[in-house]
Amino acid sequence: MPRPALEKQAEELDHLLTELIKRYQFRDRNQICCGDVTVSQCYVLKELGREGSLDMGRLAERMSLKASSLTRVVDQIEKKGYAARRRLAADRRVCCVELTPRGRDLLRRLESMIRRSEREVLEKLSAAEREGLLNGLRRLDAALKERDASG
Repeated sequence: MPRPALEKQAEELDHLLTELIKRYQFRDRNQICCGDVTVSQCYVLKELGREGSLDMGRLAERMSLKASSLTRVVDQIEKKGYAARRRLAADRRVCCVELTPRGRDLLRRLESMIRRSEREVLEKLSAAEREGLLNGLRRLDAALKERDASG
């Protein structure tokens, strides 16, 4: 049986994360994403920007999406000219996705808007609060990865 304090903290963590995720999702949709890209498409663009080129399987894993869902998202950004698929010469069954120059340009604009938005939030906190927040988020991320890796 969980300790009462731990149970209360778990409930508060659930509430805070739910509110933050909703706020960030709507912020992304209303303030960050440029014109013709959805929030899901933004996330795929960001992942491709970090990694360069990824095969569809690894990209689906990184995005926590099923291959069929990812295929639809990639179809959309490819149709808009932001990404391109290519087959590996060594194994034609493997399909990789990468940003086009137009996609890299869009990603630079998106990331600039995101950084500006994040700076506006962080400016409301003291330097110590910012560092504490970031340390706490790093530890939360590590704990979640550890939990997910253990099954």
